[in-house]
Order: sequence, then C-alpha cells, then structure tokens
Amino acid sequence: MEHSKIDYPGIEGLQINPVSPPGCIPIARPEPIIKVDALSYLIWDVVDIEKQREFLLDFGMLETSSDEHKLIMRGHGSEPYIYLGRRASKHRFVGIGFSARSAEDLATLAAANNIAVEPLDRIGGGEVVRLLDHQGIEIEVCYGIEPVAPSNTRTTVLPVNTATHKTRINRGQRAPLEPAAVLKAGHCVLGSNRFDEGCQWYMRNLGLIATDVLCLDDGSPIAAFMRFDRGENPADHHSIVIGKGTGKGYMHSAYEVVDIDAVGQGQQYLKAKQKYQHAWGIGRHILGSQLFDYWKDPLGFEFEHYADGDVFTGDYPTGYHAMDSGNLYSWAPDLPKDFLAPAPRQLLALLSGLFDGSVTLSWLRKALKSTSRAARPWL
Repeated sequence: MEHSKIDYPGIEGLQINPVSPPGCIPIARPEPIIKVDALSYLIWDVVDIEKQREFLLDFGMLETSSDEHKLIMRGHGSEPYIYLGRRASKHRFVGIGFSARSAEDLATLAAANNIAVEPLDRIGGGEVVRLLDHQGIEIEVCYGIEPVAPSNTRTTVLPVNTATHKTRINRGQRAPLEPAAVLKAGHCVLGSNRFDEGCQWYMRNLGLIATDVLCLDDGSPIAAFMRFDRGENPADHHSIVIGKGTGKGYMHSAYEVVDIDAVGQGQQYLKAKQKYQHAWGIGRHILGSQLFDYWKDPLGFEFEHYADGDVFTGDYPTGYHAMDSGNLYSWAPDLPKDFLAPAPRQLLALLSGLFDGSVTLSWLRKALKSTSRAARPWL
C-alpha cells in the first residue's frame, strides 16, 4: 500500500515518517457474510420526546408518528422512518438499521450468527436480523420494509449562473427560509477503543469497504471511513466511520439534503430559533468532499446536514493518509477549539481503555501528537 497524497492548506508542514508511512499497515478485509445496501435508520432512547420531536422537525425531518412512548421520524425520501426513538429515563444512542439486498441475504446472515430472522412489528413491515456489534451497539439488518411516497420537496439543485454560462435569466435566487429537507440518513460516526475488531466486524457481517484510512506516525490506522460494496453501482464515500480515541459509540450522524442552498437556509432557520447549539460549518470536507454543517440536539448529540458528497464503485482502492486535524476540511470557518477537544465521555473511554489494555500510553502519546498540529498553521 502507498500513502495517498491529498492537498490542503498547510500540508507542507506535515511530516510523514518515511519508515512507517500511511498504508504500511493496511486494513485486511475479511470475506463478507453479506453485503448490505444502505444505512436506513438510527435507534435512540429519548427522555423528552416532545423536545426531541421539535428539534428533528426544525432539523428537516417529518413526523411519522409519536406519542408519550415513542417518536418515529422520516426524511423526505421513500424510507418510512430514519429515526426511531423510544421513551427512556436516559437519553442515549442505541443502534443502527441497515437494508439487506434480499431475503436470502437476511437468512444467510442469520444462519452465520446462529440466530433467527424475525418479523418487524413496525410501520412498513418487513423482516429483521438483530445483532450486537463488537461493543454492544444494536444492529438491525432488514429486508422487505415497504417504501412510502416521497414528500413534495425540492430534489434538484437550484440553477446557477457562472461567468461564462448563464441559465437563470430575469429571476433571482430565493431559496425559502425553512428547515433543510432531510432526504435520507447518510452516515454514522462511531468511536471504539477496539478499532481493529470494529473494522473487522462491520466488514465481515455487513460487507463494508474502507474508502479512506487515517494513520498515526507509526503507520497504524486510527480511523476508517467505510462504504457499502455495491459493485459497479456507486456508494457514498462513507456510511460508517470508526475512530479510536474518540470515545465509545455514537459521535455524530449525518443527513443528506439537496444542495448548498438547503444547507445554508437550514442553518439560518435553526439559528433563527435561538435555542439550538451550532457546532461547526458551513464548510467542505476533504475525505468525502461533503458540504457540511454541524448542530447539537437538545442533549448535546451531534447531527450534521450535508450535500454534494463523493461516491465510489466497489473496485476503488483504499486510500491511506496521515491523521492530521488539517485534513478535516478544505474550507470552512476556523475549526472550533472544542471540536476535537475530548469530551468527558471520551476521557472516560480512554481511561477505560488504559485499564483494559485496548489503549496504551505509547499509543496515546502518538494520537495526541497527530492531533496537536494546528488545523491551519497560520492561525
């Protein structure tokens, strides 16, 4: 494997160890049991259902159903739900739902894990195989959920005038001030001290492929951006990301909207509410290229709007890069000081890792070194 060169402002100051460059320790891909086709929904325990419902509506989802015990939200696409909330005494992330390609694949996955295929007792019906990943996150792999009619919302990019090509004549650009219409659940970022085990679990059980991998100075991988293997049909750059040293479980989830105007007007709409915390954006990522904007829900969990992301076919090779805060974005407002600062739950996860041996002091020093360089050295 070779180090894949990417360019971004300030990269000339990044030192790559020639003895152990990124890619010298590749992530091995096991033979997959099946290859899932989509990330369909996330599962949550919710303390205040009404407050969460209000946030998700303002964020751009639509209500499927809710009462004092449950909260089911959909996007503007054909999935009957992308958010499943159940009332609980503690607000926490529970799991992720994926879509299988066929009933036969569902049976194959169930047999490989010595469990049964179960009927889904939810709107849209279907069948499900329920698993736990390497750190206890609930994984539901489904097939046969009945789609719904997409909502009547904008799904094409607004016409753009350039210096040499004018398509919008005698009319202005007036995107309405409204929630950014969420079209689908795009990806979920997970923290795991048992990084290698996590990558192997998702690759083996769900058939994911590593698109890009970030590595420490000794060449060891620390974060993997993984996509679905759809063969000749392209898949999003990443639908699952696993990172070591970022805590355990949920870090953020991302939801696709149609274009930069939806991202921008969605941001203005949320800011106008004057009750939600903006985390970072608008900007453009490097790995995946998405236009992004990060927000926090009422309990502090991150939710991202994105548009214009990269897609890749199954044969695209894995890229390996140095772990560096500078390659988080090509342009954006300056990276907030607290965006990469370890939250209390991350510190607890690192402490737990030191006790159980999944994190060592040597590894921790290398990880801190890799993220200590200023994202933009001139700031």
